[in-house]
Amino acid sequence: MIRINLLKPLEPQTLPLILDEPAGRGKKPYLILGGLVLVAVIAIAVLQFPTLFGGMLAHKEETAIAVKTSPAPKPAEVRVQPKRVTGQAVEETVRDIQEDRVKEQIAPSYAGMVPSEKIEYQYYASTRVLKDIKSVTPPDVGFANFIFTPPGDFYVHGLAGDEQELQRFQQGLAGLSGAAIQPGMNVPAGTRGKGKEFSFFASVKYPVNSIPTPPDHVVDKTGLLKEIKQLKTVANGLGIHLKEPRLFNTSAVGNVKRMVYQTSADCSFQQMQDLLTGLHEGKSNLGFIRFALHARGDEKVIAEMDIIAYVQP
Repeated sequence: MIRINLLKPLEPQTLPLILDEPAGRGKKPYLILGGLVLVAVIAIAVLQFPTLFGGMLAHKEETAIAVKTSPAPKPAEVRVQPKRVTGQAVEETVRDIQEDRVKEQIAPSYAGMVPSEKIEYQYYASTRVLKDIKSVTPPDVGFANFIFTPPGDFYVHGLAGDEQELQRFQQGLAGLSGAAIQPGMNVPAGTRGKGKEFSFFASVKYPVNSIPTPPDHVVDKTGLLKEIKQLKTVANGLGIHLKEPRLFNTSAVGNVKRMVYQTSADCSFQQMQDLLTGLHEGKSNLGFIRFALHARGDEKVIAEMDIIAYVQP
């Protein structure tokens, strides 16, 4: 789990192994013999006193008619479990949530920003969402996956110690700035099934006008090499071994090139926060259009990052 707060791993459910023979099994032959004797006695009595038993049966029938039949209980409401989220569905659902009303209100403002403003906002939104998520996570909730895409979409998948902890976490998410929450899975976990495996697709609405006037983040080809070197330097200074960024795609945006690089690293949740802060304070001209944190089984995570640069041709 991603241990924002320490969460003991929940054990998988197991069925108990029964080795002792049930105590009632040895009495089975005697019960069968007794039943046969009882049937024989009843048959003899019916033959000897037919009128007596006929009266008893008639009396029971009349009683049954007099008793009011209780209304059939209404069937319990069937709780439909949401479709289980898979790794392949994450990005598609994140794109779907962009069509929500909250998203429609913020997307035009973000989409209308110039490249330098977008990069500045990416740092602001990325560092803030990590702090916000950390602040609303109860002690017995841990993450297996956390994905954030500016301006405000995120996906979280993890384990909660029990239903109450999960509800506390959901309420915390709902209290974030402009939050829109869409529950995903909610299934029992742990040996006794008290734990909960959960997922949420969500968005937050951070004010676009919160960022100051940004510096010019557009660089030339020489400046791009310096930016990538600075990225590695800041990461190394934090104890993060960053893999060599590789160019993912290039597209034209006005009179500049939009270049997206992909990289990954083993780090902690806090180190990811520190990396973003360090780059922003160092006036980096690289932006983050997506990052994903995947638990690797200890307190570290595998961080996958899509980094953007706007380059003059």
